[in-house]
Amino acid sequence: MSTLRRLAAVLQHLAPDLATELWRVGDVRELPHEVRGAIADVLGHECAAHGLGRDDELPQYGRELEALIEGLGLDG
Repeated sequence: MSTLRRLAAVLQHLAPDLATELWRVGDVRELPHEVRGAIADVLGHECAAHGLGRDDELPQYGRELEALIEGLGLDG
């Protein structure tokens, strides 16, 4: 599944309004900075809600969310 499709699937469950915004563009980096920031906030809260695993590491889902956040291109 492409990153854009996976991001849309996660957002459809967590924030359908942001998923709608995402489907309007061909690349997530075409979204306004504020929208990408809102998506990062939603994903960050979802990641925090699932906590750490037994070994104090993020579970697979948390690592996937982190990768989606990184893909938003907010760091530069």
